[in-house]
Formats: sequence, structure tokens, C-alpha cells
Amino acid sequence: MPTLSEPSLPSFFEQRQLSIGTLKHSSLPLEETTYLTIGAGVGSFIWVDHLIIHGVDPTTIVALGLEARPYARFRRLCRNSQILDHDRLRSDSGGTPDNIWAWPGYALREMGRDLRCGRVRHAARLAWQIFSEPVLHDPFTPQAGDVFTSLDREARRIGWRTIRRFGLARAVRKTNDGRYVVAYSPTMALKGGCRLIVARYVHLAMGYPRVRVLPELHQYRQQMDYSRHFVNTYEPHDHVYRRLRQTGGAILLRGRGITSSRIIQKLYEVYGHNPNIRILHLMRSPKPNGPHYEYARRLTRNHFDHQPYNFPKACFGGDLRRVMEQANDRERAELISLWGGITTAKRPLWERIITTGLTEGWYHIRFGRLAWVEPAQNGITVAVQGDVAWSEETQLRVDFIIDATGLEVAPERSPLWRDLLQCYGLPKNRAGQIKVTNDFEIAALRNTPGRVFTGGIMSLGGPFAPVDSFTGLQYAAQKSLESLIAQGAPGVRRLGPVRSVVQWSRWAVGVSP
Repeated sequence: MPTLSEPSLPSFFEQRQLSIGTLKHSSLPLEETTYLTIGAGVGSFIWVDHLIIHGVDPTTIVALGLEARPYARFRRLCRNSQILDHDRLRSDSGGTPDNIWAWPGYALREMGRDLRCGRVRHAARLAWQIFSEPVLHDPFTPQAGDVFTSLDREARRIGWRTIRRFGLARAVRKTNDGRYVVAYSPTMALKGGCRLIVARYVHLAMGYPRVRVLPELHQYRQQMDYSRHFVNTYEPHDHVYRRLRQTGGAILLRGRGITSSRIIQKLYEVYGHNPNIRILHLMRSPKPNGPHYEYARRLTRNHFDHQPYNFPKACFGGDLRRVMEQANDRERAELISLWGGITTAKRPLWERIITTGLTEGWYHIRFGRLAWVEPAQNGITVAVQGDVAWSEETQLRVDFIIDATGLEVAPERSPLWRDLLQCYGLPKNRAGQIKVTNDFEIAALRNTPGRVFTGGIMSLGGPFAPVDSFTGLQYAAQKSLESLIAQGAPGVRRLGPVRSVVQWSRWAVGVSP
């Protein structure tokens, strides 16, 4: 990835504040806009959608990123982790990234589609599910394909193709006229030179920096080719399931979140074709009981913490949202650890698979860590050390290691965030992420009248717990819009009752804002 030492980045970007005159007299192509979002993913799309519905001229907005469709990376991560378009995401009916009003939700839309197609019984089951959740039925979650289709529709409505600009952002600096300049490369190969874009308001939404590789496996992956025998669930690894279906084998699985549950389901499907499959699920420590908050306790079974969403539903819009917003930095970090953590959804199919696997003996749970890993003929030799310090190592031969421990969240893992941390000394919160205000502004980057906002995983530990969700991205966008309205940002108008109804009606019929 690019760094400031590379010759293709202008030398004057070593300064904390740049002169507009210097930028205009440089030989680099320069463009000016009012609103700029970096990332061009789902977070950027939601922010742009809010801006346009609130009256901003789309010609004054630029979304800088590497994907043509806002959900492209998200869909790729879903596909690699075996969530296909017909599978259901871990999101509620009201988490609608294509609709800032959240009505109708995905449940009502799916019911309407069922009725139009004559699937009355399925529509009735959905209605009962929504009515009875979460006491009598599992919470509704939308199909991934429905989310992607709805985003495509909204992208056409707001003219996303004319707003998105292909480019890799490499550095952000303040200018001496209260704005910001972004240096970006117009190609992934960084051979197209460097271009500049100046904006008054910047939104940073790059998402997760990269796939996580835990330290005990990183050095082995650096030294040897583990692309076939050691994979992360978010990397392409269909070859694993093809090989297991043909010849069977032993799998070492790590992680106990919702991604690992989906991988176990996939392995169970392969097991139906070839019963010569064994799964060793390695967990760091036992978890007989889930955490509790006041009178509520999280359900735990087979050492999995069960929770419908990544945070309790009350964190999205109930009393826990207010608790989080009013808490100080230390309290927020404690609440994040208590309410969130590594959890999976309580789905009957997944529970049945685990119970069956434990009973039949093809699925085992073991506690400990990987002491070392070495290549073996057509596989890997691993040493597993127990969950207590004096436990002896056990050597095992496995065909594959599947790492389901997630994605990297540290800001330093992103070249752009790392550069901002080094240049401006951005403060971090107790959760280790970027410190933001209750409006999701990065106060350390304020350049009056200019503002820089963020959201998503980089703002975890801020005023809203489930920031890494569709609802969290919408909440962050709405709070930043309220801040822009308060300071009289160009083109942004308040969305009153009449204007809101008019704009929703235009959304409903697919007419541009």
C-alpha cells in the first residue's frame, strides 16, 4: 500500500496545512467540490443518499472509491463467508440502507412480493414472525439479495454513477482556506500519477482495513504458501469445500462468531455428501455462562454466545441508545464489551447441527491456542496447547485451517488512517478506535468552516453502539446531517414533515429526489 515516502505522492503533503495557492500552481490535476466521501461503499452511499434527500445538488458531491457498486466489497465478503444472495443477513427489517425512513422494512417488502406471487402461506408466516419476535419466534432478517437489489434501485434513483469516482485515497490534509485536500491515485497500480481533490466537507467511510490474520499464524503465512491449506473465511476458499466433498478430511476451525456458525453449516452440507469429515473447533477458553446487564443475561449454549444482532435491539433505538450517548469514554468501552463481543445468532438449524455433530462425533470443541504450525504432506501439522499454562502440547494433522476470527479493526492497519494518526495525532477512544463527537465529527480534524465525519467500525466506542450495521451507518449519517444543518452548510435543508412526506413519495415511486 502507498506511504508518504513514495515519490508519487507530492512532497508538500509532508506539511499539516497546505496553501491553496501551492496546490493550484502544482502540476497535478486539481478538482474542487463541496462534499467528498472516501470509500464509496455502503457507508458512503448512505451519507450521499442523506445529502441528496436533504436538498444537496448531486453535482457538488463526489464519492471516491474502488468499486462501481456501493455494496461490491460487502457482497464479496458475504460470498466468501458462504452467505449467498438467498441467505439471510444479521440485520433487522428496519435496517434499510436504501431508505432513510426505514419504512417499508424488508419484512413488509418480502411479504408484498410473496402475495404478488401467490405465496400466501409464506407471507402469513412472515407476518406471524414479525408479530411474535423475539419471544415466540426468531427475529426476522432480510435476504442478502433483497438488500443488494434495493441498493441498486436507490443508486439509479440518486444518480450514483455520476457521483462515484474511481480512485485510491492516499492522504488528507487541511488547507489554509478552511477546506481539505485529498491526494488519490486514479488506478490501483499507482501508475497513473497523483491527483488532487479539494472539498469543504469530508466523510471517511473505508470500512475494515483488511482481513485479520492472528499473530500466531501470521509468521507462518509470510514464510510459506498457505493459500490452499490455511484460509480466512473472508477470503475466497471454495476449493476447500470441493476438496472435502471429494476426499473428506480434517478441519481446524477458529472463531465462534456468526461467521463460524455459517461455516459449520457449509461443512455440514458437505458432510451430507462425504461423511469422512471431522471438525475440530478450537476456542481460546470455555464460556459456560453469558454476560448479564442489570436483569438481562445473554444465552450461552455449547460455549457460543447467542444474540440476534451484534448488539441488543435496545441499542439501536431504545433506552440503551440513550445510555450509550450519555456515557463517558470509559463507560462506553465497558458497555461495548458487555453488550457486544463475539456472538452468534440463535438459529434452530445451527443449534441442531452442533448437537448432531457432538452426538455423532464428527464435531469436537477444544479449548486452547495454536502453539505452532508446520507444513505437512497435503496438509498442515499443528500443535495445540490447552487453555491453562501448564498444559502439554498436542500435535495434530489437519487438511485445512479455517480462520473465522473476523476482519482487522485497528485504524493503524489502514494506510490512510495511519497517515492521519501520525500527521494530526488523532485521539483514540477507550475501545481503540477513532474518537468522534456525538455528531460523528472528528474534532481533531476541524478546519473551520470545514468538517470531517466518519462512521462504521472506526467510530466503535463512540455515541452509538451498533455502528457496524446498516442502522448504525444511517444513524451516523443522520447525526452528521444535523450538524451540517446547524452550521448552514451549502444546499442542506431541514427535512420537515411536509418535505419528508414528499421525498418519501418520490422514493416509493422511484423518482429522483
